[in-house]
Amino acid sequence: MASLRLRMRWTIATAALLTAGWVGTAAQDTAESPYKVTIRDDKPVVVESAAPVDPTPRIRFTPQGLGVQVTDEQGRTLHLSYFPTLHIDGQMVQAGGFGGFAPGGNVVGGGRYEKQNQALGKSAGGRTRHGFQTIYVHNDLRITYTCEVVPTKAKDKDQKRRCDSVLQRYLIENKGSKDHKFGLRVYMDVYVITNDGAMFAAPTHPGKVIDGIELKGKTLPDYLQLLEQPNLQNPGFVAHLTVNLGSNLEKPERIVLTRHGVGFNMWDMQPVQSMGDSALGVFWEPKDIKPGGKREFAYGYGQGIVLPPEGEGQYEVKLGGSFEPGKLFTVTAVISDPAPGQALTLQLPEGVEMIEGRPIQPVPVPLEDQANSVVMWKARVTRPGEFPVQVRSSSGITQTKVVTVEKVR
Repeated sequence: MASLRLRMRWTIATAALLTAGWVGTAAQDTAESPYKVTIRDDKPVVVESAAPVDPTPRIRFTPQGLGVQVTDEQGRTLHLSYFPTLHIDGQMVQAGGFGGFAPGGNVVGGGRYEKQNQALGKSAGGRTRHGFQTIYVHNDLRITYTCEVVPTKAKDKDQKRRCDSVLQRYLIENKGSKDHKFGLRVYMDVYVITNDGAMFAAPTHPGKVIDGIELKGKTLPDYLQLLEQPNLQNPGFVAHLTVNLGSNLEKPERIVLTRHGVGFNMWDMQPVQSMGDSALGVFWEPKDIKPGGKREFAYGYGQGIVLPPEGEGQYEVKLGGSFEPGKLFTVTAVISDPAPGQALTLQLPEGVEMIEGRPIQPVPVPLEDQANSVVMWKARVTRPGEFPVQVRSSSGITQTKVVTVEKVR
């Protein structure tokens, strides 16, 4: 195991040098070489995810300001009142979408909607996107809220991914000339199908039904389950609140499980037993946003567990070694924040042959002290020509390096 970790550390360190440009032109670009080699990047091609997806929307939503009311595909209730509260420069701001709650006390309004409930366009692969976007402006801060129906994690490898949850994203941009402190709290009056006092379960609390607690630090799960019935063996309908959506989207600092009504007109919420009327709060704590800076949050809610959105698992392809016919060159992919189950496929044209590495390789999980993962292949050119070397990701992106080998003497 120690030797494996050492090899992985060496590989990641080597990839870092490649990424930084330490490894320069290929070996054959010297005076002694009879070949001229040029390498250019083709525009990345985005296609739909290779994972099978049932495109039928199996969740419903109704826009409410900077949020939505969510029901299942039969229209059954998955929560009651729902509203996001903004914490701006020490003041609580309610932008709308109260779900029946009228703000008062320490909560103020203000700001304006620049755009409301605008339908989303098609995806890069031409897929119809079900959702909308709303933009709210409060002084120097511009808040873009996007809601989209997304496919969730398949229950087993033989099933298609169902579009049964909504991904909700908040992009906060500081358009002004001074710092602003911004935080977000999402409040939800829990109600699952038939139960106004639905209980909770989490992978950080295995084998337990939980209630009236605060989840943070090591106890903050990647997702929270909302159980129609407080029975892990027979829970009825199970909704999922997904809060870990990759390093590019901030994970909340805490989730408070409590009773409906706790925390009205104030920022904080105390964890108390629900007593038949449960609620929860999801907190992204106030932090400074510098001029020109931004913060971006996201969470998913619905029946399934939401996977990191397209764009996670981004990777950079580097080529090294010699492209003289018969000699070895390397193809190295450096992956930032790999998506769950992500795999890379190397596609070589005629005139280039694989020497080492499987064509399809799963992306390894980064080591604890590393941000990136690395996948590598070795190949060789067999003759002069123009060769598109392609690395395709299961997330739906293909990157191409076009290598041209010309004999000059």
